[in-house]
Amino acid sequence: MKYRKYLALIGMGLIFVACGPSSEEAQLARLEGQRDALTEEIEILKQEIAQKSSPGVKQEKLMNVKISQVEKGRFQHFIQVQGTVESDHNVLLASQSSGIVKKIHVNAGNKVTKGQLLAELDGSILESSIAEVENGLKLAETIFERQQRLWDKNIGSELEFLQAKNNKVGMEKRLATLKEQYKMTKIFSPLSGTVDEILIKEGEMAVAGMGAVRVVQLSNLKIKVDLSEVYISRIKINDFVHVKIPATGGEFDLSVDAVSQVIDPENRTFQIEMKVPKSEAGIKPNMLSVLTINDYTNDEALIVPLNIVQETGQEQFIFVAGQINGEWIAQRRSIKTGKSYIDRVEISSGLQEGEYVVTFGYQNLADSQKLAVVSDSK
Repeated sequence: MKYRKYLALIGMGLIFVACGPSSEEAQLARLEGQRDALTEEIEILKQEIAQKSSPGVKQEKLMNVKISQVEKGRFQHFIQVQGTVESDHNVLLASQSSGIVKKIHVNAGNKVTKGQLLAELDGSILESSIAEVENGLKLAETIFERQQRLWDKNIGSELEFLQAKNNKVGMEKRLATLKEQYKMTKIFSPLSGTVDEILIKEGEMAVAGMGAVRVVQLSNLKIKVDLSEVYISRIKINDFVHVKIPATGGEFDLSVDAVSQVIDPENRTFQIEMKVPKSEAGIKPNMLSVLTINDYTNDEALIVPLNIVQETGQEQFIFVAGQINGEWIAQRRSIKTGKSYIDRVEISSGLQEGEYVVTFGYQNLADSQKLAVVSDSK
């Protein structure tokens, strides 16, 4: 009956694995725990069978348990969040003036260099105005030069000289203004990169200030993540981060490069950034990333399996095994725990290094109960 009950419990455990969290680490830990439980149950059954095979010997009933010695070790806690790949240089270029799109010189996906002409609007009216002003400027310059020579010889009036000079300067300024306006009919790339999208079409009207061409520089990518404000004192520059890119299947390790010290009042989060190494090919802006961030490390932690910690109300306790007169005795011990991760938890008080904790068979123990140690892990 006891054996059938155990098989039922194992069956429930198998169902839990199938329906539990998708974390591979947690699933592996549960499966290993079930394997160990089966092994220990087999040993316990062997001992019970051996005891029954010697009916002439009266033995005291002992609780079969497994114990493990507590040692200090490195405990790390991680948080898992989603982030977005962004480019330091992701520019949506807009036309500076309104007009009909005359020519688009690039296609989406083309590589472009800084200062390269991407598209131009119809500037024929401005071209005519520039040609007209240039002709007028030539005449104004000729008149000014003649007045300059006469004025140098003290011939003619000062007023005529100043009028000629003012006319020449005015034409120069007007020409410069027209050329600037004509330049605004052209869209140039402010950086070297890749044309990501083109939002205008030849022959259509482009409106000043509206997006026309997007240029992205893929050589400077970064990942941005919004974290809850509760982590702001725990995340620091150079903290370890493991990154997964689901779209490409790529995985790599980074470190935190920047930590914002300002909380967003709307969602109570702060932002961290990590630079993507140029060696990671195939990563594009706006791709989803899954990050596992190490937010806590204790190199001198007392660590025990999470499942052995029991609770009654506000009390947390475990069973410790100690030897008295050569016999193993169970001792109920109140403890306080720190952080936990997957199947491990750190003990902040109530336990000393070198003590033995009961890791199997602890569910039905009572304080001061005698034990039969099945496995002694040291």
